[in-house]
Amino acid sequence: MFTIEKPKEIHLKSWKKLINECALTNTFWYNEVDFDLFWNCIFRENFFAYAAKNNDNFMGIVISRINETYYEKNLVLEAVYVAPEFRKLGVARALINRIEAVATEQKLDLIVYGIEKSNLLAQKLFKNYLEITRTRYIKKA
Repeated sequence: MFTIEKPKEIHLKSWKKLINECALTNTFWYNEVDFDLFWNCIFRENFFAYAAKNNDNFMGIVISRINETYYEKNLVLEAVYVAPEFRKLGVARALINRIEAVATEQKLDLIVYGIEKSNLLAQKLFKNYLEITRTRYIKKA
């Protein structure tokens, strides 16, 4: 069993570890992550970040942000990462469910980028999303 919670200062080291692991696997983070900048960003009102945690074990994270332009406003999934030892336990689904709830609360569409056809686990995770382009999906609010 695990809980989903917002980041807290006392968990800074655990978040840093997961962000560094995530950066190695995330195709959209081309450069090394400036963790201090990241940590400051996720506490802004347009960012939504959550961790799955079992006791003191951090299992995974999800990060999204509101993207607002002159023609649209939506919630963009920035990253979802589950540590290898906690995969296939429903952690990713629980984290995505939390972000989908945020999108619903905010009355925003949830946009997901970068799902490659070869990533079968991600394809399954986002199977109820409408494909916009080959790697861009949307979950309507």
